[in-house]
Amino acid sequence: MIPSVPERSTRVADGMPSARLRARLLAAVLSVVPVIVAAPAAMARGGAAERPNIIFFIADDLGVGDVRYLRDGYFETPNIDRLAAQSVNFSQAYVTAAVCSPSRAALHTGRYQARFGHDFNPGSAADIVQMALPASERSIAERMKAAGYRTGLIGKWHLENSQRQSSPLVRGFDYYFGFASGGNYILNLRDGDQTIKVEGERDRDVRSQGFSRQGTRVEIDDYKTDVITDEAVRYIEANRSADEPYFLVVAHHAPHVPLEATKKYLDRVVNVADPMHRVYAAMATALDDGLGKVLDAADASGSRRPTMVVFLSDNGCPEYASAACSNAPYSGFKRELREGGLRTPLLIRWPDHKAWAGRKVGQPVSSLDAVASMVVAAGLSSQLGELDGVDLLPAVRSGRTPRTRIFWRAGTDYAVREGDWKLVVTSRADGSPATFLFDLKADPKETRDLSAKEPARVRRLTEAFAVWDKGNVPSRMQGRLHDSRIAGQDVKVRY
Repeated sequence: MIPSVPERSTRVADGMPSARLRARLLAAVLSVVPVIVAAPAAMARGGAAERPNIIFFIADDLGVGDVRYLRDGYFETPNIDRLAAQSVNFSQAYVTAAVCSPSRAALHTGRYQARFGHDFNPGSAADIVQMALPASERSIAERMKAAGYRTGLIGKWHLENSQRQSSPLVRGFDYYFGFASGGNYILNLRDGDQTIKVEGERDRDVRSQGFSRQGTRVEIDDYKTDVITDEAVRYIEANRSADEPYFLVVAHHAPHVPLEATKKYLDRVVNVADPMHRVYAAMATALDDGLGKVLDAADASGSRRPTMVVFLSDNGCPEYASAACSNAPYSGFKRELREGGLRTPLLIRWPDHKAWAGRKVGQPVSSLDAVASMVVAAGLSSQLGELDGVDLLPAVRSGRTPRTRIFWRAGTDYAVREGDWKLVVTSRADGSPATFLFDLKADPKETRDLSAKEPARVRRLTEAFAVWDKGNVPSRMQGRLHDSRIAGQDVKVRY
């Protein structure tokens, strides 16, 4: 049995005064000290009893075309659909980066990762040294913990450097079971299991799984998606009756490569003929099952408080798995500042979710806003000024979001969305700038570059980016280059 987080009991110890005497003593204290400064969370929500548990469920490289509630996809996702029916669906949601580590840097801080120079996935040993989340940044887990939340991270971290600095256990999480790397193998192959090798994938080495519990390496011998799910369920059950609420990040590795699935899940997608697509569908089925088990555990009878659930993907699905995954109807993939790399499914189930179940918000929002919404739900609205997101619940009530622009930066590459317009700036093969402007309402696939026809708009968005970027620092990592095509032009994008 995997041990759970130690209980932090709040019961009165033996030998303490009786309840009646304690009440008299408290009344006497209050008569002498008429004003007590409450914790921010209690001030905002009326005390710990009214603050919800919060589950932040992060998929890895899941494309917007892979979930059935957004698109009639190739496989079924009944539990994601179930959550969608209970949640607000943000159909124009974006993450802050098209690759894993910088996107997660924003998710775990609530701030644009360019604020602290975390623009790229590490591309070299020197980059890995710089990958640790800076000590100057306060994590969301640290904020939650200070407000009285129990905090747990189960799954992928990808914000720790080669010196093992910036472990989740020193960045606000009481409990950590997972792996620090960006990706590793998912299972020890047995009869009936299947793996599909994609271009550029290294040779199999199951020792690279690298799981640890509370900082101590552990060996696992099961399908990683199931292992993460089971651990999350155990955490929820262990903390169900605790006096304090919990903040739990469930950061799955699925359906990130390598494309690997067990016979149990492959047998459920026998209708998918293509082998690569079938393995991916099996991985998505395992992910969907995991969400269902987490929801069941969170909503089980005996829970002391309602649970807020946020579901998204860290970025779009990759081109090297494009025969299996989908960012449809958008163009572009992971690593690119096109819509396919940046769009994410986003579902938020508020604690009083029945009032908002099934509502749709079709205006652009950021993953930073999802983080801000969790912070507000935890009673920490006074800290919103330190974050780059906005609370989305008022937008749900009014039908309009207050966000006017969304920015992206990957070194010298950048993008800006304002209304229906999106500016993308990257480089040609010779290193010269390549500027594109798209009307996403008329051209959501970004096929028609309007920069030559709209020079004033290009200039205004370029100036807006320059103003925003003044508050950032240069990237601490060099990143890598990737050959791509945008609107018919060959480019080299940074990631």
